[in-house]
Amino acid sequence: MLKSVLVTAVVISACTSGAGEVTTTTAEVPVTRANTTPSTSLPLPVQIDDCSAPPVPFSPLCEAYVLIQEWHVDRPVNVAKLAAAALQGLDGYVTDETADPPRALICAIPDSAFGELCDHLAARIDATSIPVGPAMEAAVIGMTDHGLDPFSYYVPPAQVGVFRSNGVVGGVGFLLDATDSVGSRCAQVAPTCPLRIVFVVEDNPAALAGLMAGDIITAIDGAGVDGLGFVEAVSQIAGDETGMVEITVERDDDTIRVFEIERDELTVPTVEIDVPAPGVGLIRIPDFEQDIPDLVREGLAELIDSGITTLVVDLRDNPGGYIDASVLVMSEFIEEGVVLKTSAPDEDADVTALGDGVATEVRLIVLVNGGTASAAEITATALRDRRGAVIVGEPTFGKNAVQIPFELRNGGELYIAVARWTSPDGESVAEGGIIPDHVLSLPADLTPEDLVTLSLEAAR
Repeated sequence: MLKSVLVTAVVISACTSGAGEVTTTTAEVPVTRANTTPSTSLPLPVQIDDCSAPPVPFSPLCEAYVLIQEWHVDRPVNVAKLAAAALQGLDGYVTDETADPPRALICAIPDSAFGELCDHLAARIDATSIPVGPAMEAAVIGMTDHGLDPFSYYVPPAQVGVFRSNGVVGGVGFLLDATDSVGSRCAQVAPTCPLRIVFVVEDNPAALAGLMAGDIITAIDGAGVDGLGFVEAVSQIAGDETGMVEITVERDDDTIRVFEIERDELTVPTVEIDVPAPGVGLIRIPDFEQDIPDLVREGLAELIDSGITTLVVDLRDNPGGYIDASVLVMSEFIEEGVVLKTSAPDEDADVTALGDGVATEVRLIVLVNGGTASAAEITATALRDRRGAVIVGEPTFGKNAVQIPFELRNGGELYIAVARWTSPDGESVAEGGIIPDHVLSLPADLTPEDLVTLSLEAAR
């Protein structure tokens, strides 16, 4: 669901090379080709093939498998686990749509472990004439949702765009999460793993309708969400980002409420600065999109010129975004040295400050809450470790994965966690997020004056 990338707008194509030529993917462990022969238990003839030249419906499975084995942070990923997860996705696929069944099912799979997938698909086609393409989309979703970490997932072509680069759901404007009682993230919504709103972006449809952080979504357009995959639930909420969507929530006062939301283009918050008290500046950084570093630099220069000696950096409800944008922002406060450590199977890397910062001397207080995620958590921990910043607020989201989006040949997107990160001092946010130095509730409706006063008192 939320993403961080290492370079500006990293989108690695897994499908084209040269002037539009299609690059096929060949599985590392190809299965043996077989002649078309009827299955002993299925009327529909099945041909099991490898991924050297897959039929169009099987291309996403073949491409995704190869990319996972080449890039995932836990590679090599257990093949049997991926195959079982793909089968789970297929078996959970429910549709009223039908299609004329093929005369024979040419089933291209990346490894012989996926053979059972072909038998199940053939049985479903024979029994209910399900369409092959959507069924295989469901298999790929299952493979990533149930076979990988919570921050790796597949988005089918029709659902591309429902997540903004910072994880905010398009059309409505909120950040979602699904975690169990011990805080582990789930790919599928269940009573033990509810779909919860982490924060609501102000002045956008969800906020205007009255949804709040902490609301648990129980139904979308009257249909319960239990059993939905996380990406599937998000896509149903976002739709095509137009028209109405009905969201039923359970609020912490045990009331059930139904909200009618008119989807609309999101209004993007921007950097805000203020001097609420003598010598004390306040800068609010809403996310880490590509325009943020320049806006932060301009705002900081203005605050420093005003003569401030203490700066409150507000990262509450900042869902993150691009890591390179966060590095540029951190470099405004940190003159030199490591700001981030990443770890992957092939390489561990240190990311360093870029220098030439405009706010390397002022005292820092950083504000966080449950909506502070990903690149925002990277920034907060770096300012704490490298600049002695005092962190005030509530525990953060806890995303320690670095993701890269891969564009597949069918137009879908595969998000893969390619590395994990720690703070300069080697601390991870995987378990429980950042625990502030001073835990304090800081409601969103506090005035800048009250916010600064509470922050200063807490950081004494």
